[in-house]
Amino acid sequence: MLATLRAQKLMQSMKDSPLDAVYTSNLPVEEVDDSSRTVALITDVRSDLALPGNSDFHAQDKQVEVQIYYKLDGDDPDEFETRLKHLFIQNGWVMFDNRGHTVDPNTQQLTATFYFDYFEIEDA
Repeated sequence: MLATLRAQKLMQSMKDSPLDAVYTSNLPVEEVDDSSRTVALITDVRSDLALPGNSDFHAQDKQVEVQIYYKLDGDDPDEFETRLKHLFIQNGWVMFDNRGHTVDPNTQQLTATFYFDYFEIEDA
C-alpha cells in the first residue's frame, strides 16, 4: 500500500479530530484558499529499498510529509498534534522531523508540518 494512503487511512480513523478532510498528493483547488476548514495534506517524501540479500531487497523504508492547515480562529492544536504523533507511533511509524508551526502568508492560517517513516517488510 502506498505510504500516503496508509497515513491517510490512519488519520481518518482518529476520533475527535479537528480535521475536516485528509488529502493525498495535492489539495483540491477549492481548498487552497479556504481558511474556514482544517485540512491535512499527505505527500510522499521517499521510498528506499532495505534489507538487501540474495541480489534483491526485502523491505522498503517509506517516508511521508504531513502538512496541516488549521482554520482561522481554531482551537489550540497542541493536544490534537500530541494525539496524532501517538497515533502514528503506536501504529508502527517513526516521527523523524517536526518543522514546527508557521503562518501561511496568503491565508494567515497556522500550519504544522511533520515527517513520518514507515518500515515495511515484504511478506515471504
